[in-house]
Amino acid sequence: MIKKIKNQQGFTLMETMIYIALFGLLMTGAVVGTYNLVEGSNHNVAAAGIQEEGIFLNRKINWALTGASDATVSASGDTVTITRTDLGAQSPLVISGNGTIMTIARGVGVPIQLNSDRYPVSNVKFSYTASANGRPPSVSVNFLIGDKPFNFRTYLRE
Repeated sequence: MIKKIKNQQGFTLMETMIYIALFGLLMTGAVVGTYNLVEGSNHNVAAAGIQEEGIFLNRKINWALTGASDATVSASGDTVTITRTDLGAQSPLVISGNGTIMTIARGVGVPIQLNSDRYPVSNVKFSYTASANGRPPSVSVNFLIGDKPFNFRTYLRE
């Protein structure tokens, strides 16, 4: 009597182990790739926030200097006092960089914080350049947000 061998269906143990190992490698690659995308995205969001904060502070200082008749920088260079006749009793404007905060005060008013707590400002330095060679006087400001430097100059024009 001859026994008939049944055709067995399914995977052998070795095939199953190879498939599980390949699946594990694919999943590891997917997790690492996803992590890198998320980290890159977080870095870009932080860089964009720093850039926006620097641009905001630049615009505030430019606004304060627009129409200024005079500007005086403190000896330490961390404060600029701006005289604007169009503001009346709210003149002078005083912009100061103290520690991690940049503030602005109108007249004898209470200083208001310009930068957000999320992006501390450091190394604030103002400098005044008198008019020369037909150029009007200007105020330069340099500061850091994180490790990104911001440098700009505004000319005083009434």
